[in-house]
Amino acid sequence: MSQRRDSRANAERIVEATRQLWKGEGAPSLEQIAATAGVGIATLYRHFPNRAALESAAFTQIFNDEIGPIIDRAAATDQFDLVDVAEQFIDVIGRYAAVLTAIELSQVTDEALAALAERFLELIRGGQEEGVLRRDLEPVDLFWVLRMLVLGLTSPVSSPTVRRRYLALVLPSLAPGGPELPPLTHDDYERLGVAEEHRGPMSD
Repeated sequence: MSQRRDSRANAERIVEATRQLWKGEGAPSLEQIAATAGVGIATLYRHFPNRAALESAAFTQIFNDEIGPIIDRAAATDQFDLVDVAEQFIDVIGRYAAVLTAIELSQVTDEALAALAERFLELIRGGQEEGVLRRDLEPVDLFWVLRMLVLGLTSPVSSPTVRRRYLALVLPSLAPGGPELPPLTHDDYERLGVAEEHRGPMSD
């Protein structure tokens, strides 16, 4: 039992060391990660046979600890503020901007949003019920708007004021009262990988 606890603790230290090093200036080597975690490189490989496995575990932890709570708080509040939610989301992703650039930010963004799919669905439903999100909004719309904003606003030349300005410029288009949205085609849904049950406005 003690060995299992020690093994779990080692894995947790390795993931946490990865997260902390990712906040630096680039992708650390596995040797750096092991040293920061206080374990040998053989122990790291015992838990994570390759870099991809370790990156996946670290991203999952980031989503659970840092991104998921943002969505949960937004869904629970009476004062829905999509700009604030998006700003917090981008701020988290921005902390890891250096390593995300090296890994492939678009892939990471897709993984993050896919992992939070159900929470985003609840967020859209809540926003529509409160009248702050347009009724013809689809889940894939919020996914892609946030994806575009993350890719653009985690640039090295961005700043908190830059992020806030362009979030405030773009996100009001999701509010009721705008022009009718051009419909997506069957081929669009297929290309974007949208599940059948998530095709079309949620208010239908």
